[in-house]
Amino acid sequence: MDFAALFQHQQRLLKLELAIARERFAHYGLRGDAVEMSVRDFLDRHLPRALSTGTGEVIASQSDTPDLKSGQVDVVISNMLQPFIGARDVPTTFLLEGVHTAGEVKTTFSRADVTREMQKARKFRSLRARNVSRLVSAPKPDSWISYYIFYRPYFLLSLETNGDWRSILMEIMMFIKETRTMPLDGVFLLDVGIVILLSPIGKYPFVEHHGIPFPHMIQAKSESGAIHIYETNAILALFLFWIASFQVNFFDDQHPISFYISDMINKSLSDISLFAASEPQDVLGARIEKLGLFEVIMQELKGSYT
Repeated sequence: MDFAALFQHQQRLLKLELAIARERFAHYGLRGDAVEMSVRDFLDRHLPRALSTGTGEVIASQSDTPDLKSGQVDVVISNMLQPFIGARDVPTTFLLEGVHTAGEVKTTFSRADVTREMQKARKFRSLRARNVSRLVSAPKPDSWISYYIFYRPYFLLSLETNGDWRSILMEIMMFIKETRTMPLDGVFLLDVGIVILLSPIGKYPFVEHHGIPFPHMIQAKSESGAIHIYETNAILALFLFWIASFQVNFFDDQHPISFYISDMINKSLSDISLFAASEPQDVLGARIEKLGLFEVIMQELKGSYT
């Protein structure tokens, strides 16, 4: 089977759903609802059977903030521990321990939307799950695997990007610097084929390179995460691989989807150019050594997207 062609065709179908929604619904809210339902349908048909897709509010018994609710979430992907499974497109309430992944679907996304969406994402990402395993203890989120026992990954999937995607990256980096938090785990910009993945721990299990390191706090402790950026023509395949790769409790087995599409994804990835250096290499290197790679990249992007 040609997995690359399969997911590229599916990607075209999602874009067609957006075009149909535009024609049918003049009101932006209704248009967004149609696209969200299309994404939930796509996930239902392609994710492992142990996962189910819905929409609604996520609640938790613990949180890094006083708020124990997420607010309305477009897509909530539940695991086998979720007790409240209703109709896929009817909002309901989910327990965090039974949530595998959650995220927002945007018909269009621009730099102006970033702060609002990051704040919404942080509301969900601040919720803290309890370890439900009676056999394996996880005292704290001090590794990539144990981190997601406590916190659930959150994504943003956009069908159309307004403006240069680098300006969106810049706003995400500025949010991280200002709040010292990791606001979300993945941004998938469907039309431009750009994926921005964030890891809470610098050592990311899926890639060899280290990405762009950034400082943030995990339960009042300083940690160094990393941003990884990809350009790919198989973005939906990467999206599915990313969702299936998380282990949010110690009962989960590794999902086999990664065996089938990882090679195809790796072949589709391209190098990314974030900015054109305006100074000699040795001067740039000295500035990176002094300020750090994260700060220098953010400064360069701010200079390009004032």
